[in-house]
Amino acid sequence: MTATVSDNAKDIIEIMQVIIQERQARDRGWWEELPRFYHPEAQIQTSWFSGPVSEYIERSVSMAVTDPAYHRLGQPAIRVNGHRAVADVPMTIEFRGQIAGVEADLTVYIRLLNRIERREGQWRLLASTAIFERDTMAPAVPGASLRLEADALTGFRPSYRLLSLWLTEHGHRVGADRHGLDRPGEVDVLYQQAFAWAGLEPSRERVPGTLT
Repeated sequence: MTATVSDNAKDIIEIMQVIIQERQARDRGWWEELPRFYHPEAQIQTSWFSGPVSEYIERSVSMAVTDPAYHRLGQPAIRVNGHRAVADVPMTIEFRGQIAGVEADLTVYIRLLNRIERREGQWRLLASTAIFERDTMAPAVPGASLRLEADALTGFRPSYRLLSLWLTEHGHRVGADRHGLDRPGEVDVLYQQAFAWAGLEPSRERVPGTLT
């Protein structure tokens, strides 16, 4: 049976609520509620973690105590094909804490490329991969001086170098192999794989600064 427009609209609304409520539970510390938004074998990749969702939640609980972060979602682009969907979710991550002896605000601009699957009538996340765009840092108090050593960012990837410094300074390991706009070819492959998994038409990632 061919899906109707109303069927697709219903699916998109349900998927959007999974995406929104998952981040809400994460930010509010509703840890007992968080697993219900994932399939048990879901895989998560962000700057500081890559692996199964059960471990991701466990480590998120610990991290939230010492280094809380808050997520602000943009409007997701959702494509549905039967029981599978791909959601491209723009998001900012906000930290406040000490860096170089100064209270500072770190803002990280990313996208989450989510694979979402419906089983037994329920949409849940099967994979979530962060794609890093850029990050900024500023003193929390206007007029305060925030200076980094000249070599502080050496070796960190351009698309998430301030985040890498921040997390490293706070005792967290950061992967150097994550997806970022400084490696557009890898991002393009990621999109192709996600679309192929869902049986959707291929889509190409536009390299920043080029015209299509």
